Amino acid sequence: MLHRTLSATLTSLLVLGGAAQAADLRFSTWAGGDGLALLQQLAREYGARTGTNVTVEVTPFADYGRKLAVQIASGDVPDIGWVAERDVPTLIASQNLANLSALGKDSAFGLNDFATSSLALWKRGANLYGVPFSNSPLVLFYNKDLFAQARVADPLTQYARGSWTYQNFQQSALNIKQKTGSYGARVMRLDPKAWAGGLLAVLWSHGGGVYDKAMKCTLNSAASLQAFGLMQTMMFRDQSMPRPGDQTSFEGGKLGMYVDNISYAGQLKDARFRWGVAPLPKGPAGRVTQLGQAGYAVFSKGKNQAEAVNFLKFLASRENMARTAKFFPPPRQSVLKSSTYLNGNPNVPASTLKTALVAQLPSARVLLTTTDWLKANDVITGSLDQVFQPNAGARAVLDGTCRTVDSL
Repeated sequence: MLHRTLSATLTSLLVLGGAAQAADLRFSTWAGGDGLALLQQLAREYGARTGTNVTVEVTPFADYGRKLAVQIASGDVPDIGWVAERDVPTLIASQNLANLSALGKDSAFGLNDFATSSLALWKRGANLYGVPFSNSPLVLFYNKDLFAQARVADPLTQYARGSWTYQNFQQSALNIKQKTGSYGARVMRLDPKAWAGGLLAVLWSHGGGVYDKAMKCTLNSAASLQAFGLMQTMMFRDQSMPRPGDQTSFEGGKLGMYVDNISYAGQLKDARFRWGVAPLPKGPAGRVTQLGQAGYAVFSKGKNQAEAVNFLKFLASRENMARTAKFFPPPRQSVLKSSTYLNGNPNVPASTLKTALVAQLPSARVLLTTTDWLKANDVITGSLDQVFQPNAGARAVLDGTCRTVDSL
């Protein structure tokens, strides 16, 4: 796929302090929409404050990790940027992220305001290689109108009753399909390369997953196969779940349930149907959701590391994280628990946000990957295309997948 990079050069109008010499920074992100607009605004404000010229470079999420690897290899890496949790192990192991441990001694920055668990992915011993800005367990979006038409109790109601399981998730989706003609549920994203969003929660809640603690592939385990079997049943027997390649989206109003980060709510501001948010269902191994974490990092081969660190401190400050929290659930505890954050989205009541997001944080998991994740992800993406076909032999396909992944 060709990479499209949108660059917005944000120049400064005011230099505070007078003596500072203007620097140029490149900031990379996969943000879009209003979230991108806010980042651009923050870059303008930083430029006005410091005299730094910041260029914001945007690459779609599905291509972001691969493009960053190419930039690093070619010596054209940005100074600072977003890093997704799946890319952190590789970037740390290859020494491509700058050590930010000095932030721990900066009382004004307040690193101790970040939940300890939110920093675990970014630390190696006493060293810190990034600061998370989003600490979001995936949630379930549901179409209230379709549930009402199908005369099915909505997910939040079933959760309150203690009956929100994957078995009832499947049955609810089937009822919606049979009674409204719309698809009942979609777990995976539209882009097949972003398969982990949604699917991992189903695997983990059934006791399966991608890797075990020894980082050996477990996609072919009995528990994983049970989870894949649920999705195959919904796709091909119940026909309540779109097949890969089908572009039916939740915002179109023809999908009963969809799994995504809470920031997806921003795409529903013009929706012509009523919608709500709920926790993901419970499986045989419990209610385990994926923690979609992303952070700011300074790239070790960037040209302006010192200024990049200052820009990171500006972006991740309490004040500015309170602003970005509108789109990205904050790891700063002072922001996460504030009434401003909990009441910040008029479409998601504070009580619902506490139930669907805050209460799920203790059981949420980050996908831990190997340093060969880009290659492994390509292998898995191709395999899933085979698994989600009519009458596919999932065990045989996934046995081969794990042999290949383990050999990388």
